Amino acid sequence: MKKIYFLLIASILFCVPYNKISAQAPYKASVGGVLPSFFAVGPSAKFFFSDHLAFQADIMLKNGFTIGKDIDCNQRGLVLYVGLETNLNFVYQKKLKEKKKSELFWFTGGGISFGYTLAGNGKFGANAIVGMEYVFKNSPISIQVDFRPGYGMLFSFDRSPVSGFFFTHKSPWSHFDWLIGFTLRYTFKKKIDN
Repeated sequence: MKKIYFLLIASILFCVPYNKISAQAPYKASVGGVLPSFFAVGPSAKFFFSDHLAFQADIMLKNGFTIGKDIDCNQRGLVLYVGLETNLNFVYQKKLKEKKKSELFWFTGGGISFGYTLAGNGKFGANAIVGMEYVFKNSPISIQVDFRPGYGMLFSFDRSPVSGFFFTHKSPWSHFDWLIGFTLRYTFKKKIDN
């Protein structure tokens, strides 16, 4: 749990120096998808409910590749799995730079993820999120790049062994859960009224 708090605080402090430029939300809502990569692919949506606060939801087919440990026997090892995962995040977003045809925003926040692996295990986690979003003014397109460090846990629904590509254990596996996301969305440009 200390790791989760540390990641959330670190991601917020990382972005504090950029707080001199302010503006309204770049759009009201957007829909699109996490682009296919080694890490993940799937639909994505983002909704602003104030000038700087937004809710982002992604449903992804994700490759997990990291180091983890068996909670009962403290054994460490490689965690490699493929799973279907929902990632829900609240983010604080602010304008970093504005040009004639585009705007660049930074954002930071945190959230949770849950889902299951193709091997039949459950997955739950918490994550921080930090990244940038490039919004075109004369086009309904936005491009987002983000990093999501966090803590994840694989567990069995029926107490059978937890399994992945290279491991099978009888207890839950905790691991450093991470993702580098590349997202393309269609934006609905109507500004939020104050």
